[in-house]
Amino acid sequence: MLIKFYSEQSAEFVMLDSTADQLLTMMGRGGSTEGSVSGDALASALDRLVSTIARVQAREQESPASASPDEKEEDDGWDDDEDSDEPKDVALSARAEPLVTMLRRARDADGYVMWRPD
Repeated sequence: MLIKFYSEQSAEFVMLDSTADQLLTMMGRGGSTEGSVSGDALASALDRLVSTIARVQAREQESPASASPDEKEEDDGWDDDEDSDEPKDVALSARAEPLVTMLRRARDADGYVMWRPD
């Protein structure tokens, strides 16, 4: 299922419900596929989301996935997986960026952000 985010200050966008729920939980608004945030709650939700993402990034940098010695190769500048059909991991911070931007714009304009299933 997709979740669509709306605000008068930003373009709407959709995201998979699993990612949306993860981000909404970080904002303190998890557990519901439909809702809204405005006013002081919007600023608080934005602060919670940004600080939680920063903590997750710090943890990921402290314990990067280590490759076995056989898997480690010198970088020859050639990307063998460029044409691979394997999906590449997308950082949570990258997935969160449209929502963070929307929340910031809504906060600055004293607006709102709404979300619901699409």
